[in-house]
Amino acid sequence: MHVRVLASRAVLVLALVGLISSLLRGIWRDLSLFGGVLPDAGTASARPALITVSIVLLFTARGLRKGHRLSWVLTLGLLTASAVLHLVRGLDVLAAALVVVGTVWLATQRSAFPVLPNRRDVRRAVLLVVFAVVFLVVTFVGLGIWIAVTDPGTAEIERLGRILRPVEFVLELAFLLTLLWSLTSSRRPVRLNPADHAEERERARAIVQRWGTGTLDYFALRDDKDWFFVGRSVIAHSVRGGVCLVSPDPIGPPEDREQTWAEFLDYTEDFGWSVAIIGAGQDWLPVYEAAGLRIVYLGDEAIVDCTTFTTAGGSHKSLRQAVSRVERAGYTTTFHDPATIDPHLRAQIETMSDESRRGETERGFSMTLSRLFDPHDTGLLLSVTATEAGRVDAFCQWVPAPAIGGWSLDVMRRRLDVEGLPNGLIDTNIVHTVAELKARGHTGLGLNFAVLREVLEAEEGAGTRIEQLTRPVLQRLSQGTQMATLGQFNEKFDPSWVPRYTVLDSVEYVATQAVVMAGAEGVTEIPVIGRFLGNVGQPS
Repeated sequence: MHVRVLASRAVLVLALVGLISSLLRGIWRDLSLFGGVLPDAGTASARPALITVSIVLLFTARGLRKGHRLSWVLTLGLLTASAVLHLVRGLDVLAAALVVVGTVWLATQRSAFPVLPNRRDVRRAVLLVVFAVVFLVVTFVGLGIWIAVTDPGTAEIERLGRILRPVEFVLELAFLLTLLWSLTSSRRPVRLNPADHAEERERARAIVQRWGTGTLDYFALRDDKDWFFVGRSVIAHSVRGGVCLVSPDPIGPPEDREQTWAEFLDYTEDFGWSVAIIGAGQDWLPVYEAAGLRIVYLGDEAIVDCTTFTTAGGSHKSLRQAVSRVERAGYTTTFHDPATIDPHLRAQIETMSDESRRGETERGFSMTLSRLFDPHDTGLLLSVTATEAGRVDAFCQWVPAPAIGGWSLDVMRRRLDVEGLPNGLIDTNIVHTVAELKARGHTGLGLNFAVLREVLEAEEGAGTRIEQLTRPVLQRLSQGTQMATLGQFNEKFDPSWVPRYTVLDSVEYVATQAVVMAGAEGVTEIPVIGRFLGNVGQPS
């Protein structure tokens, strides 16, 4: 990994040296790659050739960072050409020497670049080459016919040549970059058919049941995740846009953590993926840091202590009033195992869930299960709040969380297609769920996740200088969003706060990873609040 990072950045530097050197020498006065076919034009044509090589090196550096073998081969050839061009262009001995040193060092690092292009992308590249050849043949034949028919003079031909040189340069450069992009795209693992994918999910389920303790561990069984197995451990992940998203933290025996993560990184390197973890817990941070990944504070998860929670006291006045208002309206909350629920009640919940969900699918890659009433999901808890007539107006689904001795929130829904419903349906559902769990002898209930809670709620002047500068901006951006209200909603239940983190790869991938994470969570505001925008409904 370190060799790849060093190689990628070294090639970027050498490419920039070539670009800057060429531009300072007036590259745009000689835009022609083919001017060098004449011996007396060699010096002039070396400049555009050098800038072309330097630009292509910017792309091969990307492939080097991902371990692509073809990028390594192409880079060696391009660096060799770059050294020669530095000398031909104007005896730039120092720049040529730097390029030669980089080339020699890179040539000794073959083992660090094992990723081979897949056959589909090689076929695409071949088709691209054929298309380019056909295009050039047709172009030159067309020019030949034009010259034969019109019999232009020398001045007209020279003028046409001057017009075509910039176009020629742009086309050649576009061709080289497209070809390179096709050949250095990431390999893809074999996609499992639905039956095999379901079989692997059940294999992962056995590990989750044996070793899963965290509040997010059950969400490793989402249908849009794949699973990487190492001994007794499993890592749930999904690859999107060359980014391998991991969530939750790997599940398995604590003593196997370092080996599990090392083998997983080897696996991702073979495919040239960058790695990002969403919702990482504190106990895994040392393993991630030892692997060279970057830790970024994301927010806090609210955990309610069922044994001590009470609605008594002045601070809970609004919560008591909400629960009383809903109970006076005749609502009751009942508790069910989704796997054995009454079919009529199940049909009601499914209909109401579809109507109240924002979008066609469940959102929240890291903190939702993505489905209801799967027969394999046994032992879950469903709390249903309904009218005296039996109409379901709110429900929550909870998944096991042994680490807190209870349950963790999966889905939260409130009916949206009926006017005049009393405020506080979700509050009432949670209060009754806490009481039910306490009666069953359970201790903990995991609620929502508050993004950047410490930063947003800190007192003015608190925190680092960067936090002091960014806090007003974040507070303004969060106004009117779930980001601003979820922390306040959770506070009504006197939770303890468990910090969660995002773990990112090298800095050059941060922007791409942020976009991919936002897409995975189903958000347009801030990454990792898809759980709340898509699943909370209206917390009232």
